[in-house]
Amino acid sequence: MDRARIPIEELITSFKSTSTVEDIFDKLEVWNHNEAQQIQLEHSKEHSLRKLLLHSDNPAKLKEKVQCIDKNKLASKFMELIQEISEDKKLTVFLEKRYKEYERDISCSEVVQYYKDEIEKRNEFQKQRQMKKEIREKKVVLKKSVCKPTPLWKNLRKYQALDYFNIPMTSSITTYPEEHDLVDDILSCLQGFHTKFINPNKLETPLTFNINKTIDPQFKCIVPKILRLVSAYTIICRYSEENRQSHNGYVNQALACYISKFIRDYLNFIICLENKHKSGELGLQSLSFAAQAHIYKMEFVARIVSTITQEKKKGGQTLSVLHEEMTQCYIDESLKKLLAGMVEVSTIPFFQSLEKWIFKGQVFDPCDEFMIKCGNLILNDDTEKYWNRCYTVRNEYVPSYLEKFKEIILRTGKYLNALYHCNIPNKSNMIYTSINNEKLIYSMWCSDSTNYLKTINNAYMFASSSLLNVLLIDYDLMNRLKSIKRYFLLEQGDFVVHLLDVCDEELKKPTDDIVYNRLESLLDICLRVNVGCIDQYKDDINMELKKDPLSFQIFQILAIQTEKEKDYTNFQPSSNLLGIQSFCLGLTTQWPVSLIFNETVISNYQILFRLLLLCKNVERQLLKVWLCDKHLKKMPDSSAVTYKKAFNLRQNMLLFVQNLEYYMFEEVIETQWQAFTSAIQYKVKNVDELLDEQQKFLNLCLKNCMVTNPDLMKSSRYLLELCTQFSDYILLTKSHLNHLKLDFEKSIQILENKFTAAMIDLLKCIRKMSRLDNGNIIYNFLYRMDFNGMYTEQINMDDTILYT
Repeated sequence: MDRARIPIEELITSFKSTSTVEDIFDKLEVWNHNEAQQIQLEHSKEHSLRKLLLHSDNPAKLKEKVQCIDKNKLASKFMELIQEISEDKKLTVFLEKRYKEYERDISCSEVVQYYKDEIEKRNEFQKQRQMKKEIREKKVVLKKSVCKPTPLWKNLRKYQALDYFNIPMTSSITTYPEEHDLVDDILSCLQGFHTKFINPNKLETPLTFNINKTIDPQFKCIVPKILRLVSAYTIICRYSEENRQSHNGYVNQALACYISKFIRDYLNFIICLENKHKSGELGLQSLSFAAQAHIYKMEFVARIVSTITQEKKKGGQTLSVLHEEMTQCYIDESLKKLLAGMVEVSTIPFFQSLEKWIFKGQVFDPCDEFMIKCGNLILNDDTEKYWNRCYTVRNEYVPSYLEKFKEIILRTGKYLNALYHCNIPNKSNMIYTSINNEKLIYSMWCSDSTNYLKTINNAYMFASSSLLNVLLIDYDLMNRLKSIKRYFLLEQGDFVVHLLDVCDEELKKPTDDIVYNRLESLLDICLRVNVGCIDQYKDDINMELKKDPLSFQIFQILAIQTEKEKDYTNFQPSSNLLGIQSFCLGLTTQWPVSLIFNETVISNYQILFRLLLLCKNVERQLLKVWLCDKHLKKMPDSSAVTYKKAFNLRQNMLLFVQNLEYYMFEEVIETQWQAFTSAIQYKVKNVDELLDEQQKFLNLCLKNCMVTNPDLMKSSRYLLELCTQFSDYILLTKSHLNHLKLDFEKSIQILENKFTAAMIDLLKCIRKMSRLDNGNIIYNFLYRMDFNGMYTEQINMDDTILYT
């Protein structure tokens, strides 16, 4: 008993029972004193199983479980325990209560809940993955079934086709046919059946027939006239049956469906003739007259479908053929009605694809017949390539009546597609909905009041204004442009001063020796001081170190789409630039702002920045020379005379640089900037016009800043290099000028001669350019530099030679 006390106490504690150890012992003693036979009977395996089956909710399952554990030695004892528990009502109630508490505790457990959530997520992920896989497989199957040619059913079941088919002719008829038999043969022939006296020679276009020689000559001259109807009928049937599937495009399929209705009307006409023939009212002459009334219609339709089939036209090409026939059909009202039905039905699938494009910006072209082609490009950093090449017009598939509006159609879908990629709320509002949900309907005459043209124009206005408003309002484009001007075009004066002062030591080093992270940190400091600290787009500005000289970058851009483009692409400059020559700003933007500031636009801004920064740095160096000259003026007059030429040269160079800066900043950039911003506010109506205006602004700035003209660029760059050489020479030799007086005078004289000659060459180039282009404002720079006639004589000296 003592050995059993401890386990019994543990069981009582675990089950939170109110019984004591003594109560358990008393219960066990009662069980032991029962009669042996009764105990053996009650605790036998079969007896226990029968009792358990009576109390079980699912006896079959319980019996199956017992059979599974039957081989275990403890199986009988386990069943006895279960039987005792089931018979003890108090214990059963207690265990059910504990089970509910245990289940509640488990459900509240954080660990178990976490695993439950993970399992649910995994199941949901697998479910979505399976659904995507099924959808993808369905799309592949659909695309294969739509786009890949499938065997024509008429080739598999030729006897079900309305057209003729090849059968071997075993014997020829020698009997002379009566008129009644001949009419019967012709009626069968009109429906595409082989007959006794009339059979096709070969199944080719146009179809020819072998007419039996036994036919009476008076009938023989009438039969070929009637067989013209058969030849046209076979052409139409072939087109209809070959285009019932969509392997030739949805437009041809729609046209084939309409033609099948036309064929049914034709067969109804033949049925009427057969009824007359059976009643004896139809002779060969009457049949000929009846056939003539339908021949012109059948041949008209046959000619159209022959053109489409022979030239393998589809999509917009088919619609162009039908539209041209529509414009040339003036006389017969019945032909007009027939052709109008053909065009109206054929345009339905094309206009459905067009609606998806101009309403949602989506290309739906499973049969490769739509006028817009998707390039399958991914929107990445090269947004200019994505914008220009992702969606293009396929001119061969543009219907002739939409030829004038293909650019509007292309832009409409591109704008809506761009809106789809914008990070804006309520994208559902960016889908165009036509007034009263009208569908595009074909009209022969193209005018502003035409249904489909009106809808296209409305969709274009909606898409263009929506994208432009998103850029101007949601993405604050004007302030972004001001930020570009503030830093790239050096409108922020304190930024330039801080940049050149703080980064002076780094910018003097060769590019390869510059510590990039240090220079980047210094630039960040310059962006965040003074007025720059309130610019919300200053974080978009970054730093770049160009490996190519400014002149090389300029000529590389100018050589695009010319014969010299490959030379600049393959050539790699080997010169190691200084930091001030390679330093450049960059811009980081996201879609759709990157659409406006694409790679080409940023390159143009960078060229202007490098040129303006170079001028500012040269001016800064010359001002340092000016401070040095102030100290030299305190020297005795006898010594100061030696440096007089240096003073004059420094002043001329400073005048050149400051006049050049004033001309570029005020007369070029600021003037063109005002015109550019004014165009955005009052003139621009879509994104393409905005891109054109910005490119126009940059082109005029580059042109008038003497960048795009090689002669002007070389002359101005050479003058700036001379100014740099002069300032470096003065600043290096200022401490021992007295010991190098002769060399100093000689060097200054050489620099002065070079500067004067280069200045005259530049002014001559400007004068020549202004004569060729009277409206060029670059002539103002010549007036500023030669305001006192200092260079007039030298400019006019070889003027006749210059312009011959």
